[in-house]
Amino acid sequence: MRCQIVAAITVFMFALAIACGSCKRATVPAPPTAVATTIDPWKEAVSKVEQDRGEAVGRNASVEVPGELKHYADRRRFLAVQAADSRAHVDAIPHDFASLLEMIQKRQLVEMKPLEAGSILYGVGQNVGGEPFAHYDRATRLDIPLAATEGDFKNEVQRAVESVNQSKARLAYLEVELRRAPRRDRARRATLLTEVAQARKAVASMTAKSRLFGAFYADPLRRKLLLSEYQQLSDFARDFEGEAYDLNDADARVRLKTRLLSFVRPEARDVLIRIAHDYKEKFNRPLPISSLVRPEQYQHELARSNANAARGSTPPHSTGLAFDVYYRYMSSAEQQYLMSAIARLKDEGRIEALRESRDNIHVYVFAGGQRPDDTLVARVIAAERSSKRPKRAGAVSRR
Repeated sequence: MRCQIVAAITVFMFALAIACGSCKRATVPAPPTAVATTIDPWKEAVSKVEQDRGEAVGRNASVEVPGELKHYADRRRFLAVQAADSRAHVDAIPHDFASLLEMIQKRQLVEMKPLEAGSILYGVGQNVGGEPFAHYDRATRLDIPLAATEGDFKNEVQRAVESVNQSKARLAYLEVELRRAPRRDRARRATLLTEVAQARKAVASMTAKSRLFGAFYADPLRRKLLLSEYQQLSDFARDFEGEAYDLNDADARVRLKTRLLSFVRPEARDVLIRIAHDYKEKFNRPLPISSLVRPEQYQHELARSNANAARGSTPPHSTGLAFDVYYRYMSSAEQQYLMSAIARLKDEGRIEALRESRDNIHVYVFAGGQRPDDTLVARVIAAERSSKRPKRAGAVSRR
Protein backbone atom coordinates (compact mmCIF):
# COMPACT_ATOMS: atom_id res chain seq x y z
CA MET A 1 0.00 0.00 0.00
CA ARG A 2 2.79 2.35 0.99
CA CYS A 3 4.57 1.61 -2.27
CA GLN A 4 1.47 2.48 -4.23
CA ILE A 5 1.16 5.84 -2.45
CA VAL A 6 4.82 6.70 -3.13
CA ALA A 7 4.42 5.77 -6.79
CA ALA A 8 1.29 7.91 -7.10
CA ILE A 9 3.06 10.88 -5.51
CA THR A 10 6.03 10.44 -7.86
CA VAL A 11 3.79 10.39 -10.92
CA PHE A 12 1.94 13.48 -9.65
CA MET A 13 5.14 15.45 -9.02
CA PHE A 14 6.53 14.48 -12.45
CA ALA A 15 3.34 15.62 -14.17
CA LEU A 16 3.37 18.84 -12.18
CA ALA A 17 6.97 19.53 -13.21
CA ILE A 18 6.10 19.03 -16.86
CA ALA A 19 3.09 21.33 -16.59
CA CYS A 20 5.10 24.07 -14.87
CA GLY A 21 7.85 23.75 -17.44
CA SER A 22 5.27 24.21 -20.18
CA CYS A 23 3.91 27.28 -18.41
CA LYS A 24 7.37 28.83 -18.18
CA ARG A 25 8.12 28.18 -21.83
CA ALA A 26 4.80 29.70 -22.81
CA THR A 27 5.71 32.99 -21.12
CA VAL A 28 9.01 33.35 -23.07
CA PRO A 29 8.44 35.40 -26.29
CA ALA A 30 9.26 33.57 -29.52
CA PRO A 31 12.29 34.86 -31.43
CA PRO A 32 11.51 37.02 -34.50
CA THR A 33 11.13 35.01 -37.67
CA ALA A 34 12.86 37.67 -39.82
CA VAL A 35 15.36 40.48 -39.31
CA ALA A 36 14.39 43.85 -40.75
CA THR A 37 16.77 44.93 -43.52
CA THR A 38 17.41 48.33 -45.11
CA ILE A 39 16.32 48.44 -48.73
CA ASP A 40 18.37 50.51 -51.18
CA PRO A 41 15.76 52.40 -53.25
CA TRP A 42 18.05 52.63 -56.29
CA LYS A 43 18.83 48.90 -56.28
CA GLU A 44 15.15 48.15 -55.84
CA ALA A 45 14.41 50.34 -58.86
CA VAL A 46 17.12 48.57 -60.88
CA SER A 47 15.51 45.22 -60.06
CA LYS A 48 12.23 46.52 -61.49
CA VAL A 49 13.98 47.71 -64.66
CA GLU A 50 15.69 44.34 -65.15
CA GLN A 51 12.81 42.17 -63.95
CA ASP A 52 12.07 39.16 -66.15
CA ARG A 53 9.00 39.99 -68.25
CA GLY A 54 8.36 36.37 -69.16
CA GLU A 55 8.49 37.24 -72.85
CA ALA A 56 10.84 38.60 -75.51
CA VAL A 57 12.25 42.01 -74.64
CA GLY A 58 14.44 44.72 -76.13
CA ARG A 59 15.50 44.15 -79.72
CA ASN A 60 14.02 40.62 -79.60
CA ALA A 61 10.52 41.88 -78.89
CA SER A 62 8.07 42.17 -81.76
CA VAL A 63 7.38 45.90 -82.23
CA GLU A 64 6.24 48.26 -84.92
CA VAL A 65 8.59 51.25 -84.92
CA PRO A 66 6.69 54.46 -85.76
CA GLY A 67 7.97 56.39 -88.76
CA GLU A 68 8.77 59.29 -86.42
CA LEU A 69 11.47 57.19 -84.75
CA LYS A 70 13.10 55.97 -87.95
CA HIS A 71 15.86 57.57 -90.02
CA TYR A 72 14.95 60.01 -92.76
CA ALA A 73 15.56 58.98 -96.37
CA ASP A 74 18.56 61.32 -96.22
CA ARG A 75 20.25 60.12 -93.04
CA ARG A 76 22.21 63.33 -92.69
CA ARG A 77 18.97 65.12 -91.88
CA PHE A 78 18.66 63.58 -88.39
CA LEU A 79 21.82 65.23 -87.06
CA ALA A 80 21.33 68.31 -89.23
CA VAL A 81 17.96 69.08 -87.61
CA GLN A 82 19.53 68.97 -84.16
CA ALA A 83 22.58 70.97 -85.24
CA ALA A 84 20.36 73.66 -86.82
CA ASP A 85 18.40 74.03 -83.58
CA SER A 86 21.45 74.15 -81.31
CA ARG A 87 23.29 76.65 -83.53
CA ALA A 88 20.28 78.95 -83.40
CA HIS A 89 19.62 78.70 -79.65
CA VAL A 90 22.69 77.38 -77.80
CA ASP A 91 25.45 79.88 -77.06
CA ALA A 92 28.11 77.35 -76.06
CA ILE A 93 28.63 73.65 -75.50
CA PRO A 94 31.07 72.14 -72.98
CA HIS A 95 34.28 70.85 -74.51
CA ASP A 96 35.55 69.17 -71.33
CA PHE A 97 34.61 68.61 -67.69
CA ALA A 98 35.96 71.98 -66.57
CA SER A 99 33.76 73.85 -69.06
CA LEU A 100 30.83 71.59 -68.13
CA LEU A 101 31.33 72.62 -64.51
CA GLU A 102 31.29 76.27 -65.55
CA MET A 103 27.88 75.80 -67.18
CA ILE A 104 26.60 74.06 -64.06
CA GLN A 105 27.77 76.92 -61.86
CA LYS A 106 26.00 79.36 -64.18
CA ARG A 107 22.84 77.24 -63.70
CA GLN A 108 22.51 76.61 -67.42
CA LEU A 109 22.12 72.91 -66.58
CA VAL A 110 20.13 71.14 -63.87
CA GLU A 111 20.96 67.87 -62.13
CA MET A 112 18.95 64.70 -62.56
CA LYS A 113 19.03 62.67 -59.36
CA PRO A 114 19.67 58.89 -59.57
CA LEU A 115 15.96 58.40 -58.84
CA GLU A 116 13.63 61.23 -59.75
CA ALA A 117 10.01 61.63 -60.80
CA GLY A 118 9.62 58.16 -62.30
CA SER A 119 13.08 57.99 -63.88
CA ILE A 120 16.30 56.19 -62.94
CA LEU A 121 19.80 57.00 -64.15
CA TYR A 122 20.85 53.65 -65.55
CA GLY A 123 24.33 53.59 -67.09
CA VAL A 124 24.93 57.35 -67.17
CA GLY A 125 28.71 57.86 -67.18
CA GLN A 126 29.44 54.14 -67.13
CA ASN A 127 32.35 54.58 -69.55
CA VAL A 128 34.22 57.28 -67.65
CA GLY A 129 37.67 56.38 -66.38
CA GLY A 130 39.59 57.36 -63.28
CA GLU A 131 42.25 59.28 -65.17
CA PRO A 132 43.11 62.76 -63.86
CA PHE A 133 41.04 65.60 -65.27
CA ALA A 134 42.40 67.11 -68.47
CA HIS A 135 41.83 70.14 -70.68
CA TYR A 136 40.48 69.18 -74.12
CA ASP A 137 42.11 70.97 -77.04
CA ARG A 138 39.51 71.16 -79.80
CA ALA A 139 42.02 71.91 -82.56
CA THR A 140 44.02 68.71 -82.04
CA ARG A 141 41.41 66.66 -80.13
CA LEU A 142 44.10 65.91 -77.55
CA ASP A 143 43.98 66.07 -73.75
CA ILE A 144 46.36 68.24 -71.73
CA PRO A 145 46.56 67.19 -68.06
CA LEU A 146 45.40 69.78 -65.54
CA ALA A 147 47.87 70.59 -62.79
CA ALA A 148 47.69 72.14 -59.35
CA THR A 149 51.02 73.98 -59.72
CA GLU A 150 53.39 75.05 -62.48
CA GLY A 151 55.88 72.52 -61.12
CA ASP A 152 53.34 69.72 -61.57
CA PHE A 153 52.66 70.77 -65.14
CA LYS A 154 56.39 70.98 -65.88
CA ASN A 155 56.68 67.37 -64.70
CA GLU A 156 53.88 66.39 -67.10
CA VAL A 157 55.77 68.02 -69.96
CA GLN A 158 58.92 66.12 -69.00
CA ARG A 159 57.03 62.82 -68.80
CA ALA A 160 55.65 63.45 -72.29
CA VAL A 161 59.18 63.97 -73.64
CA GLU A 162 60.34 60.75 -71.96
CA SER A 163 57.41 58.86 -73.47
CA VAL A 164 58.41 60.08 -76.93
CA ASN A 165 61.98 58.87 -76.38
CA GLN A 166 60.76 55.47 -75.16
CA SER A 167 58.43 55.15 -78.14
CA LYS A 168 61.24 55.99 -80.55
CA ALA A 169 63.56 53.48 -78.90
CA ARG A 170 60.88 50.80 -79.21
CA LEU A 171 60.39 51.64 -82.89
CA ALA A 172 64.12 51.54 -83.60
CA TYR A 173 64.42 48.12 -81.94
CA LEU A 174 61.52 46.70 -83.97
CA GLU A 175 62.89 48.07 -87.23
CA VAL A 176 66.26 46.39 -86.54
CA GLU A 177 64.47 43.12 -85.76
CA LEU A 178 62.51 43.42 -89.00
CA ARG A 179 65.70 43.89 -91.04
CA ARG A 180 67.28 40.86 -89.37
CA ALA A 181 64.27 38.60 -89.85
CA PRO A 182 64.81 36.10 -92.73
CA ARG A 183 62.50 36.68 -95.66
CA ARG A 184 61.57 33.01 -95.57
CA ASP A 185 60.13 33.48 -92.06
CA ARG A 186 56.91 35.10 -93.26
CA ALA A 187 55.03 34.67 -89.99
CA ARG A 188 57.76 36.43 -88.02
CA ARG A 189 58.01 39.24 -90.55
CA ALA A 190 54.23 39.71 -90.63
CA THR A 191 54.16 40.05 -86.84
CA LEU A 192 57.04 42.52 -86.89
CA LEU A 193 55.45 44.58 -89.66
CA THR A 194 52.31 44.94 -87.57
CA GLU A 195 54.31 45.91 -84.49
CA VAL A 196 56.36 48.44 -86.46
CA ALA A 197 53.19 50.07 -87.82
CA GLN A 198 51.76 50.29 -84.30
CA ALA A 199 55.02 51.69 -82.94
CA ARG A 200 55.09 54.39 -85.64
CA LYS A 201 51.57 55.44 -84.72
CA ALA A 202 52.59 55.57 -81.06
CA VAL A 203 55.59 57.77 -81.88
CA ALA A 204 53.42 60.13 -83.94
CA SER A 205 50.80 60.33 -81.19
CA MET A 206 53.26 60.87 -78.36
CA THR A 207 55.19 63.45 -80.40
CA ALA A 208 52.00 65.41 -81.06
CA LYS A 209 51.11 65.33 -77.36
CA SER A 210 54.61 66.34 -76.32
CA ARG A 211 54.58 69.33 -78.68
CA LEU A 212 51.14 70.39 -77.47
CA PHE A 213 52.15 70.12 -73.81
CA GLY A 214 55.25 72.16 -74.54
CA ALA A 215 53.26 74.83 -76.37
CA PHE A 216 50.83 75.18 -73.44
CA TYR A 217 53.67 75.35 -70.93
CA ALA A 218 55.55 77.95 -72.96
CA ASP A 219 52.47 80.20 -73.25
CA PRO A 220 51.81 82.03 -69.92
CA LEU A 221 48.12 82.53 -70.71
CA ARG A 222 47.45 78.91 -71.62
CA ARG A 223 49.52 77.74 -68.66
CA LYS A 224 47.42 79.94 -66.41
CA LEU A 225 44.24 78.50 -67.98
CA LEU A 226 45.22 74.94 -67.00
CA LEU A 227 46.02 75.99 -63.43
CA SER A 228 42.76 77.90 -63.07
CA GLU A 229 40.68 75.00 -64.44
CA TYR A 230 42.26 72.64 -61.93
CA GLN A 231 41.61 75.09 -59.10
CA GLN A 232 38.00 75.50 -60.17
CA LEU A 233 37.46 71.74 -60.18
CA SER A 234 39.29 71.32 -56.88
CA ASP A 235 37.22 73.97 -55.12
CA PHE A 236 34.01 72.50 -56.45
CA ALA A 237 35.01 68.94 -55.56
CA ARG A 238 35.55 69.86 -51.93
CA ASP A 239 31.85 70.60 -51.51
CA PHE A 240 29.49 69.53 -54.29
CA GLU A 241 26.20 70.17 -52.48
CA GLY A 242 27.44 68.38 -49.36
CA GLU A 243 29.49 65.70 -51.12
CA ALA A 244 33.31 65.79 -51.26
CA TYR A 245 35.51 64.23 -53.95
CA ASP A 246 39.27 63.77 -53.68
CA LEU A 247 40.83 64.67 -57.04
CA ASN A 248 43.89 62.60 -56.13
CA ASP A 249 41.80 59.41 -55.88
CA ALA A 250 40.84 57.55 -59.06
CA ASP A 251 37.55 56.18 -57.66
CA ALA A 252 36.55 59.64 -56.46
CA ARG A 253 37.30 61.07 -59.90
CA VAL A 254 35.03 58.46 -61.50
CA ARG A 255 32.21 59.35 -59.10
CA LEU A 256 32.66 63.07 -59.71
CA LYS A 257 32.73 62.69 -63.51
CA THR A 258 29.64 60.48 -63.37
CA ARG A 259 27.79 63.07 -61.34
CA LEU A 260 28.81 65.88 -63.72
CA LEU A 261 27.35 63.80 -66.55
CA SER A 262 24.02 63.64 -64.68
CA PHE A 263 23.04 67.15 -65.77
CA VAL A 264 20.79 68.34 -68.57
CA ARG A 265 19.20 71.58 -69.75
CA PRO A 266 15.87 72.51 -68.09
CA GLU A 267 13.95 72.17 -71.38
CA ALA A 268 15.14 68.59 -71.80
CA ARG A 269 14.47 67.74 -68.16
CA ASP A 270 10.84 68.86 -68.49
CA VAL A 271 10.22 66.53 -71.44
CA LEU A 272 12.11 63.67 -69.77
CA ILE A 273 10.04 63.98 -66.60
CA ARG A 274 6.80 64.00 -68.58
CA ILE A 275 7.70 60.80 -70.43
CA ALA A 276 8.98 59.10 -67.27
CA HIS A 277 5.89 60.01 -65.26
CA ASP A 278 3.51 58.56 -67.84
CA TYR A 279 5.59 55.39 -68.28
CA LYS A 280 5.77 54.85 -64.50
CA GLU A 281 2.02 55.36 -64.15
CA LYS A 282 1.35 52.80 -66.89
CA PHE A 283 3.84 50.04 -65.97
CA ASN A 284 4.88 50.78 -62.37
CA ARG A 285 8.55 50.81 -63.39
CA PRO A 286 11.04 53.67 -63.47
CA LEU A 287 12.11 54.86 -66.90
CA PRO A 288 15.82 53.99 -67.42
CA ILE A 289 17.90 56.92 -68.72
CA SER A 290 21.30 55.89 -70.07
CA SER A 291 22.77 59.22 -71.15
CA LEU A 292 22.37 62.96 -70.55
CA VAL A 293 24.91 65.72 -71.23
CA ARG A 294 28.30 64.76 -72.65
CA PRO A 295 31.17 67.23 -73.07
CA GLU A 296 32.92 66.93 -76.44
CA GLN A 297 35.90 65.31 -74.74
CA TYR A 298 33.77 62.43 -73.43
CA GLN A 299 31.72 62.27 -76.65
CA HIS A 300 34.83 61.68 -78.76
CA GLU A 301 36.01 59.01 -76.33
CA LEU A 302 32.69 57.18 -76.78
CA ALA A 303 32.88 57.53 -80.57
CA ARG A 304 35.93 55.25 -80.60
CA SER A 305 33.82 52.30 -79.42
CA ASN A 306 30.17 53.30 -79.94
CA ALA A 307 28.91 53.51 -83.51
CA ASN A 308 25.89 55.54 -82.37
CA ALA A 309 27.99 58.32 -80.82
CA ALA A 310 27.84 61.39 -83.06
CA ARG A 311 31.13 62.54 -84.54
CA GLY A 312 30.06 65.88 -85.98
CA SER A 313 31.08 69.35 -84.91
CA THR A 314 27.95 69.75 -82.77
CA PRO A 315 27.18 66.44 -81.01
CA PRO A 316 23.55 66.57 -79.76
CA HIS A 317 24.40 65.31 -76.28
CA SER A 318 27.05 68.01 -75.87
CA THR A 319 24.33 70.63 -76.08
CA GLY A 320 22.65 69.27 -72.93
CA LEU A 321 19.37 69.04 -74.84
CA ALA A 322 19.48 65.28 -75.52
CA PHE A 323 18.87 62.17 -73.45
CA ASP A 324 18.70 58.43 -74.18
CA VAL A 325 16.06 56.00 -72.94
CA TYR A 326 17.24 52.40 -72.47
CA TYR A 327 14.76 49.81 -73.77
CA ARG A 328 16.81 46.60 -73.49
CA TYR A 329 14.58 45.03 -70.79
CA MET A 330 11.24 46.39 -72.03
CA SER A 331 8.47 44.18 -73.33
CA SER A 332 6.71 44.78 -76.62
CA ALA A 333 3.85 46.60 -74.87
CA GLU A 334 6.24 48.85 -72.95
CA GLN A 335 8.24 49.76 -76.04
CA GLN A 336 5.14 50.35 -78.13
CA TYR A 337 3.67 52.67 -75.49
CA LEU A 338 6.93 54.55 -75.07
CA MET A 339 7.54 54.98 -78.79
CA SER A 340 3.98 56.21 -79.31
CA ALA A 341 4.44 58.84 -76.59
CA ILE A 342 7.72 60.03 -78.12
CA ALA A 343 6.24 60.01 -81.63
CA ARG A 344 3.43 62.31 -80.45
CA LEU A 345 5.97 64.78 -79.07
CA LYS A 346 7.80 64.71 -82.40
CA ASP A 347 4.55 65.31 -84.27
CA GLU A 348 3.97 68.30 -82.01
CA GLY A 349 7.32 69.70 -83.19
CA ARG A 350 8.91 69.62 -79.74
CA ILE A 351 11.59 66.98 -80.26
CA GLU A 352 13.74 65.02 -82.69
CA ALA A 353 13.96 61.28 -81.98
CA LEU A 354 15.38 57.99 -83.24
CA ARG A 355 15.14 54.38 -82.11
CA GLU A 356 18.77 53.30 -82.23
CA SER A 357 20.00 49.76 -82.80
CA ARG A 358 21.90 49.59 -79.51
CA ASP A 359 18.95 49.46 -77.11
CA ASN A 360 18.44 53.22 -76.87
CA ILE A 361 15.87 55.74 -78.01
CA HIS A 362 17.56 59.07 -78.59
CA VAL A 363 15.50 62.18 -77.78
CA TYR A 364 16.58 65.74 -78.55
CA VAL A 365 14.44 68.58 -77.19
CA PHE A 366 14.27 71.72 -79.33
CA ALA A 367 15.58 74.67 -77.32
CA GLY A 368 13.31 77.05 -79.20
CA GLY A 369 10.24 74.96 -78.44
CA GLN A 370 9.69 74.11 -82.09
CA ARG A 371 11.38 72.39 -85.03
CA PRO A 372 13.98 74.55 -86.79
CA ASP A 373 13.13 75.96 -90.20
CA ASP A 374 13.94 73.67 -93.12
CA THR A 375 16.14 76.35 -94.70
CA LEU A 376 18.44 76.21 -91.65
CA VAL A 377 18.55 72.42 -91.84
CA ALA A 378 19.39 72.58 -95.54
CA ARG A 379 22.26 74.97 -94.80
CA VAL A 380 23.72 72.57 -92.25
CA ILE A 381 23.54 69.69 -94.73
CA ALA A 382 25.12 71.82 -97.46
CA ALA A 383 27.92 72.92 -95.14
CA GLU A 384 28.60 69.32 -94.16
CA ARG A 385 28.66 68.23 -97.78
CA SER A 386 31.04 71.06 -98.64
CA SER A 387 33.41 70.24 -95.80
CA LYS A 388 33.70 66.63 -96.96
CA ARG A 389 34.13 67.44 -100.65
CA PRO A 390 37.79 66.93 -101.72
CA LYS A 391 39.50 70.07 -102.98
CA ARG A 392 40.65 70.19 -106.58
CA ALA A 393 44.38 70.02 -107.06
CA GLY A 394 45.88 73.48 -107.26
CA ALA A 395 42.73 75.13 -105.94
CA VAL A 396 43.35 78.36 -104.06
CA SER A 397 41.55 78.88 -100.78
CA ARG A 398 39.54 82.12 -100.56
CA ARG A 399 39.50 82.10 -96.76
